[in-house]
Order: sequence, then structure tokens, then C-alpha cells
Amino acid sequence: MDASIQPFHISVDNSKLKALKVKLSHATFPDDVPMSNGWEFGPPLSDLKRLVSYWRGNFDWRAQEAGLNRLPQFTTPISVEGFGELNIHFIRKTSDRKGSIPLLFCHGCKSLG
Repeated sequence: MDASIQPFHISVDNSKLKALKVKLSHATFPDDVPMSNGWEFGPPLSDLKRLVSYWRGNFDWRAQEAGLNRLPQFTTPISVEGFGELNIHFIRKTSDRKGSIPLLFCHGCKSLG
């Protein structure tokens, strides 16, 4: 493997998880939008409150982290014209099927320019 490719392991510091719970416990919510149908003005208030409650008291980040860390993850720098060198995070999983076509999935953001 190329020396520039480094193993990657997801590890969120406990202080970050505690800070998130504190922020969620201090969350305030607006009044519900009258006459709102669906997501026209954002998520329904009841859905948002339910999700905040779940993240505050029931979501097990460490279980999710352990599941994600079962995948073979790496980072490597790649030069991208107009952006310089970007550190790309990727998962490398070889297929058990002979002659399989390699797949590359990338995430990113929409250009604001």
C-alpha cells in the first residue's frame, strides 16, 4: 500500500459527546407553525422534539462508532485543481466475487460559487 495512505479509526472524544448532551438538554424550540403542511417550513416540531429527546437519552454513539470501525477505513491526500491538497477519507473493501468492478463513492458539498 502507498505510504501516503493512513489507517483511519473513528474515535470521538468523550468530552465532545458530553458537550452534545448538554447542548441538547438546553435546546429551546419555537412555537409550532400554524397551518403548516409537512416540511414546507422545516421539520414538524413534534419530529424535532422526538429526535432531540432520542439523541439526548437513548442514542448510543459508542455502538455506532464500533459498527463503523469494523470497516477498513483510510485517509490519503489527493491534489484537486482549484482546491489544493485534500485529505480524502475512504473505505477499502475488496469483493469476494472475481472480476468485480471497483466502486468509488464520494461525498462532498455543492459549490457555492
